[in-house]
Amino acid sequence: MSDSEHMHWDHRDGQVAAIAAAVVYCAWALEILFPEGGTASGALARPGSDFGHFLASAHRMASILVLVAVVLGFAMGRSRQSRRLVVSWCSAAVFGAASLVASLLPGRCVVAIDAACAAETLVEGVEGATAAQAVTAVVAILAGVVAAVFLAGDRRRAGDRAWPLVAAVAAFQAVTAAAVLALAAWNLWGPGAAEPGVALGLLERAHLVAVSLWLLIAGLLPRLWRRTDTGRRAELSR
Repeated sequence: MSDSEHMHWDHRDGQVAAIAAAVVYCAWALEILFPEGGTASGALARPGSDFGHFLASAHRMASILVLVAVVLGFAMGRSRQSRRLVVSWCSAAVFGAASLVASLLPGRCVVAIDAACAAETLVEGVEGATAAQAVTAVVAILAGVVAAVFLAGDRRRAGDRAWPLVAAVAAFQAVTAAAVLALAAWNLWGPGAAEPGVALGLLERAHLVAVSLWLLIAGLLPRLWRRTDTGRRAELSR
């Protein structure tokens, strides 16, 4: 069988998967095209609406794309990876897996990684709401922050001129993640528990933008994916 008859994968497919995931995580921006968007109440979409189902499916696909990017980054990316980069890849894998699991659990939250919404549904006693969704959402949020922070550390250690931008994105993601987790704790234990509002929607959007920027910049960093060990590349091509 000729080489042309084989499906060929390389690091560029991982880059495309990461960039595609970044775009999908910003699918909420399409709410302006749908009357079923929830901008008036702050929610991304009304539960059970067509846009809500679309957004939930989109985020499920995004989590799969993250896992694809991680696998290809490990297998076909840089031949020599620092410990920081390995930790970043592993954390990104946890993020993708936890997001996927959360998206498959029952509940009204259209964003699988929205721990604040998951906590709110628990307090309200919404049918189908489970503590497992809140836990997996928290795991995904924390794993995403760890992945971004260690990516910034790896780029700084490697002398990449883009590392200040990576660090800024990591800081933005950490701040928005902390805000979402704080709101989740408030929903569970605060005196204003189970009172949804615009604040929740704004934090949802800000955190999703941060996640999208992390995935986008990871996909666009050439030195993160490109092999520099030409000898090993030649060996693998044989």
